[in-house]
Amino acid sequence: MRARLEMRALMASPTLTPTIAGMPISRAVVQSTFPSAPCVTVPTVAVKMIAASDVAVATLASYASRPMSSGTMMMPPPTPNSAENRPAASPIAASRMIRPEGASASPAAGTPLLGSIAVTAPDRRLAELLAPLRERPQEAAVLCDVDGTLAPIVARPEDARLLDGAREVLEELRARVGLLGFVSGRGLADVERLVGLDGCAYAGNHGMELHLPGERPRLADGVAAHVPAIAAFAATWPPERLAVGGLRMEEKGATLSVHARGAPDPDSAALLLQEVAREAADHGLVTTSGREVLEVRPPVRVDKGTAVTELLAGAGTRAALYVGDDRTDADAWRALRALRDQGALEHAVALAVASDEVPADVRAAADAEVDGPAGALAALRTLAH
Repeated sequence: MRARLEMRALMASPTLTPTIAGMPISRAVVQSTFPSAPCVTVPTVAVKMIAASDVAVATLASYASRPMSSGTMMMPPPTPNSAENRPAASPIAASRMIRPEGASASPAAGTPLLGSIAVTAPDRRLAELLAPLRERPQEAAVLCDVDGTLAPIVARPEDARLLDGAREVLEELRARVGLLGFVSGRGLADVERLVGLDGCAYAGNHGMELHLPGERPRLADGVAAHVPAIAAFAATWPPERLAVGGLRMEEKGATLSVHARGAPDPDSAALLLQEVAREAADHGLVTTSGREVLEVRPPVRVDKGTAVTELLAGAGTRAALYVGDDRTDADAWRALRALRDQGALEHAVALAVASDEVPADVRAAADAEVDGPAGALAALRTLAH
């Protein structure tokens, strides 16, 4: 009789293959496999099955990759498709990259990790570039474009505002670095109003107007003689004439800008901008194109590159960073590199603020890039602390 009971107990053993570590089962096993023990049902916790592809893993790619942009990501990263996700309160710098087809997303052996976030190659590259400025801040200069860099681009320039929190970061930078400066296409008074910080260096009108700390504002060499010609040309384009193509003029004293952003018919706007450029040339003026804007300037060799050179002269800085987002900012990057090659600087960094509107050749001309004004502010914050 006992033999029969033992045989029945053995026959009642589970038909499931025993699980191994890492393979959860979807239901509880109620049969006992020990002959002399009673069969007791033990409550179990249900295991939620998820696919490996649903788990977010940040990695440092071991393949050759092309950096695309940098911005912020939340710590810790949320798991996709989960209702329990709660975004973190504080963002950390992160980068997005384009991975070649067929490349593995698994981290290479020895990949450095910060918490649950892998340090990407662009992050490390930017940290290396900024290290000399962090190590000797009083010998460092931080120079920034404003629109598209610290203030998001808006349809009307007068509506632009610095990003939330930007002024606080800039105040901390001003106290920490040897020189904090702003180089803008806006008129000098306008960019000073927008930034709103004393004790900084300012260049307005792409370097036509200069204001160094402790000095009076002044025009760059050769500009004053052409200011009447700028005013005379502006008078030939009254608002009703510009309105045909949906354009708007912004008079800035030493220069003027004709804006096409927000024009109802982009093609008509482009044709009228070409007419503005032709007539400017007939008046002996020069024009440059920006992001949906045409700049009309005096025929003098002044640009953001000459502005950077003027702002740094006599500042005693040995390392400099310039942050910008447009072709005119590339002139400043070239000037920093020239100063480095001449021995006036030991270290120069060109940082691009990437967006869909920034030309590829501008992004390629920079040493590194970040994702939009928020990415630029995050980079400046690392220098301020």
